[in-house]
Amino acid sequence: MLTAPVPPGAMAYKTESGVYFYPTAFVGYGYNDNVLSDASSTVGSSFTNFAPQVVAELKHKGDRFTLLASLDAMRYANSASDNVNNADVELAGDHYFSSRARAAWSVGQVNGSDPRGTTYYKSSTEPDRWHTTNLNGRIAYGAVEAPGRVEFDLGNQVKTYDNNRDVMAIADLTLDSFAARGFYRLGTRSLALVEFRQAKANYASSLSTDSNTERRYYAGLTWEATAATTGIVKIGQMTKDFDNSGRAGFSGGSWEASIRWLPQTYSAFDLRTSRSTADATGYGNYNLNTSTDLSWNHKWTQSLSSRISAGVLNTEFGGTSRKDTANNVALTVDYAVLRWLKIGIDLASTDNSSSIPTWSYKRNVTMLTLNASL
Repeated sequence: MLTAPVPPGAMAYKTESGVYFYPTAFVGYGYNDNVLSDASSTVGSSFTNFAPQVVAELKHKGDRFTLLASLDAMRYANSASDNVNNADVELAGDHYFSSRARAAWSVGQVNGSDPRGTTYYKSSTEPDRWHTTNLNGRIAYGAVEAPGRVEFDLGNQVKTYDNNRDVMAIADLTLDSFAARGFYRLGTRSLALVEFRQAKANYASSLSTDSNTERRYYAGLTWEATAATTGIVKIGQMTKDFDNSGRAGFSGGSWEASIRWLPQTYSAFDLRTSRSTADATGYGNYNLNTSTDLSWNHKWTQSLSSRISAGVLNTEFGGTSRKDTANNVALTVDYAVLRWLKIGIDLASTDNSSSIPTWSYKRNVTMLTLNASL
């Protein structure tokens, strides 16, 4: 439910106390020809990315507990001021009281950063670094095969910026969220669903007018029509209302959909599309994002696999005339040298066009990768 998944293909180190440890590590070396995502003053640099992770798992009387700890360190040869160390620590538990009643919780802290060029606050000489504390809970009632079941989610996130405080203090916020969803079985392989979600963002600074309440109302369908096709589609309405009555919000259609087709057991196509708002990051009242992504995962041999993806993200900046369109394509090829060791290559390209030419940019990233597990 909310516990961390075991990394695919990873083997465990088991302690005498019954705790299983799943350590993994990622190393990437590559070149980014536009580190700052800038239209004119492009900075190109080789980089090294190091991302170790460990998941600790304990099972007790049907319940499951996990502790996840990860690090994502990026080092640029020609742009040292953009180096970052992002980290995540999360403790979670899933509890199964009966075949009908379940509950889950998680608590954690994330240390992250906003790379330069990804937000529209006053530019600085380094990324904006922040940390969040996160609390999440879920209660579910109804057996998996029952005619109906319900779920309720609660969440709290407190986000604080750690540097560039003269500019970024205005972005400190507390986000309280709630969700309720119900499922009704239509057949052995499909369920109808309804969902309500609310997120209340309270910005700490008295200078901010960004505090708002976002609500989403969805109806949809989740299915496993055959062994080859699964999916979930939700369509509805969403609103974003600002506490400041002088600031225009949003009300309009929204959707979320994820569909997987497996023509063969070794080949999968994934289609994802959504339309929703996001809080502004220094420009406009809000962002209205419409995205569509298609990917193809294929296993050519027992050792060789690939992933090709293409997507488009359209962003409208509420309260302004600006519209951006970002086209993304990527190719990943992995080769398993050993059961616990994969080498590969990642190629990614972004072409962002904007109605304001100074915000248009292109970026290409090439990376050699190594993935290791126990």
